[in-house]
Amino acid sequence: MRKICELGRYVLSKCGADKKEFLSAVYKRRTQAKKHRLDVPQFGRSMVEMLGVLAIIGVLSVGGIAGYSKAMFKYKLNKQTEQLSQLLNALYRYKASWGENPPSMDLMPYFKALGEIPEDMIKDNTTYIYDIFGTTIELRTNGCDPLCNNVRLSYKINNKNSFEICNNVFEVMKGFRSELYAMIVGKNSGGSISYNGYIYGDKFCSGSKKCLSNITKKEIYDECQYCAQSDSCFFDILYKIDD
Repeated sequence: MRKICELGRYVLSKCGADKKEFLSAVYKRRTQAKKHRLDVPQFGRSMVEMLGVLAIIGVLSVGGIAGYSKAMFKYKLNKQTEQLSQLLNALYRYKASWGENPPSMDLMPYFKALGEIPEDMIKDNTTYIYDIFGTTIELRTNGCDPLCNNVRLSYKINNKNSFEICNNVFEVMKGFRSELYAMIVGKNSGGSISYNGYIYGDKFCSGSKKCLSNITKKEIYDECQYCAQSDSCFFDILYKIDD
């Protein structure tokens, strides 16, 4: 009977020399396979390449975030223009509704009841409403402080982007210069309130008065610098009731 030799999962018909020959062949094949694997080109990425890719992605991400922030701020400025324009149009239409020389009073409840205040500007039940930047806004009859027989929109800026917001307010006001009486720029620094003078609408601008119709970029820059150098600044925008 033939002698059967077992080697792992292989079954050999002979032992001795056949066994050695078999093991030699197995070793040879394994060595060749290993060498073949080493000779095959490697298609992976090095660590330097991966870091380079990550760096590029980081730069693109920062650029994308900066671009998004700029676009969002531009959207907010456009929204601010829309909100202020809507309020000024409403104030002008109803300016004579409160009688001649009315006392100082809050007009916000009336304009809310009339549906003239956009819903997204109403945040609470106070006398204030808020624009897209969170700026507080009042609508009032003026009493005689500072001028009699006027209605006014008071716009208070308390924002890190006060210069840009201020500049946009001037651009809006220039579009309303034919109806406005005047606008006043003031600031609050350490609890001390000061004013930077009147800027008049077309009908009330004469002589050496500063006018919205011909205000220069340099003058707007100076006004907004005045505004930015404060804890908060404000605009009182006035319509004459009897005009």
